[in-house]
Amino acid sequence: MSTTTNFDFNKQTVIVSGSKRPGQTGIYRNSFMPDNLVVKPCPEVSTVFDSFQYAVSRYAKKPCLGYRPFDKKTGKYGDYVWETYEKVLERFTNFGSGLVHINDTIVKNGKKDRYMVGVWSINKPEFQLIIQANAAYNLITVPLYDTLGHDAIEYCTNHAELQIVCMTANHITSMLKLAPKIPQLKVIISIDPLEDLTEYVKKWASEYNIKIYEFSEVENLGKENPRKYNPPTSSDLFVIPYTSGTTGDPKGVMVSHENMVAVLASYFVVTQSKPGDVIISYLPLAHVFGINVEICSIFLGCPIGYYRGDIFGIFDDMKVLKPTAFPSVPRVFNRVAAMLKGHTVESTGIIGVLSRKAIKDKTENFEKTGSVTHPIWDRILLNKFRDSFGGRVKYFSTGGAPLAKDVMDFLRIAFSVSFQEGYGQTENTGLGCTTMVGDAQPSHVGPPVCSSELKLVDVPEMGYTSEDKPFPRGEICVRGKGVMVGYFKDEKKTKETIDKEGWLHSGDIGYIDARGCVVVIDRKVSIFKLSQGEFIAPEKIEQVYLRNLLLAQLFVYGDPLKSYLVGIAVPNPELFVPWANELLGGTYEFEEHVKNKKVCDALLNNMNQVGIKYGLNGFERIKAIYVEPKAFTPEDGIITATFKTKRPAMTKFYRKIIDQLYADFDKSSQTVRAKL
Repeated sequence: MSTTTNFDFNKQTVIVSGSKRPGQTGIYRNSFMPDNLVVKPCPEVSTVFDSFQYAVSRYAKKPCLGYRPFDKKTGKYGDYVWETYEKVLERFTNFGSGLVHINDTIVKNGKKDRYMVGVWSINKPEFQLIIQANAAYNLITVPLYDTLGHDAIEYCTNHAELQIVCMTANHITSMLKLAPKIPQLKVIISIDPLEDLTEYVKKWASEYNIKIYEFSEVENLGKENPRKYNPPTSSDLFVIPYTSGTTGDPKGVMVSHENMVAVLASYFVVTQSKPGDVIISYLPLAHVFGINVEICSIFLGCPIGYYRGDIFGIFDDMKVLKPTAFPSVPRVFNRVAAMLKGHTVESTGIIGVLSRKAIKDKTENFEKTGSVTHPIWDRILLNKFRDSFGGRVKYFSTGGAPLAKDVMDFLRIAFSVSFQEGYGQTENTGLGCTTMVGDAQPSHVGPPVCSSELKLVDVPEMGYTSEDKPFPRGEICVRGKGVMVGYFKDEKKTKETIDKEGWLHSGDIGYIDARGCVVVIDRKVSIFKLSQGEFIAPEKIEQVYLRNLLLAQLFVYGDPLKSYLVGIAVPNPELFVPWANELLGGTYEFEEHVKNKKVCDALLNNMNQVGIKYGLNGFERIKAIYVEPKAFTPEDGIITATFKTKRPAMTKFYRKIIDQLYADFDKSSQTVRAKL
């Protein structure tokens, strides 16, 4: 529930007096709270355990967690079934007691607290029960994320020394296959009932001295062997999410209760949510963004309804749940916008005409008055959009990657919602900046949140300095109680990321605009995110593609507002020409081949065959290329004397071609969708 009434949107940050130093900007703080950084949402809350106790004292009989039961006879999902705050408290108390009992009697690691409990699951009420149980008994949650792959699951399980892992039933066989490589694992807790598989799975697990329990068994053990709460301190670890990054092994990010409570305090200042607002849970709880949303929602008295676990069924879930808030990521918002535009403003006939008129009129009204509603168009046309989300949605929020201005503007007007955009990374507990409630101007991520302060540090090798005009530019550095404790078992990497003064060096390049808002424009290292939030290591991808002997040089580029990559490819003439001649069945010159669409398309296909062979994921494969007849040279200023790519210079050099590649591919994709 935002408390920022009368906030001045034209002065969103202040610079701490005397904080300017050579090579960096002064220190920026949110102008709503310029004197002190907020650390708690209220005096009673210092830990995640405290936050639930605070909430249950106010909303005991109110719905907290909900799900849709599946009827095997009809093959359909029912209405949402809700558990109240006091019921959730009872269940996680029982589960936590059972967990401690199992550790004492089965695992026998000699620890009374501060040991780690893994969770390998889609979003379900039980996932949140595990998080809350761990917080109540001072245990550390370690989420395992599906997309990291089985090798990474093995690595994380060993790295975190997990002896107890809770998981959905579909993951148990995969975990047991890994059992010889994870000898410390002692207990698997199945979140789902095992039913007919119980005897078979338990027998298989016993071969590796692993004991299997069902979730309900652990709850019953807790009832029979109740334990008093063992509340954590603010400095104790709350969760260790593993971030995939782009190269090397995943990194475990140590997030303390103090970190999470600081984010909760910032969220409390800027959120529009109120008690009774309803959230749909589908953002993975293995990511800090998903954890933030749920911890903050519970604290605010906002019921959480879990999706069925199938992203294709989420719209049906929302029609039943009728959420009022929809936190998401650009990848989802981009798809929603594309789908709706295809059926409205981009369609032909009367629907297209009316839709374009409706959006135009609402946009003009919004720019004049700031209102996202329209008395006529909403009633006769646009409320149908809201109906697809259940009909009650009021707030959209996004993070994890940039969201394009046109997408945000369209969705805000089409759904009649308020839209906030945040910026953060796992290392600052997912929240460093966010747009302020009521700020309708897009293309920025707002000021630093009230628990953090921010500065920009010069990156001269990329041409970004704090003295740049019209706005200072540099690496975004954040400091505050939301900054992680460090990387688990990696002091060297921690020191590289957090300096002696406590500044987290994000690796992102940004500037502070005229209103004091942060705008993210680049990455310091050659790692970037696509619109769906996937990290890309272009140099790794280039090295894979360059195993194709038809190529001499390659530049891979990804627009952060797009979900795919494009490339500039320089062929190896000696092999490329004979290959292309054979393809065309004639004899042609090199310059003719690089302009031939059939040859260029075949080259891209050939490149992607190599990419698949050497394990590139779908989002790492190039979707469009420009075949460059001229080699990259140091004289053009786009590579170094040692032939290393100067990415900012390369991007600038090929800017028009890159833009055309995206435009052509998007157009061809729209044509294909239209035919379908």
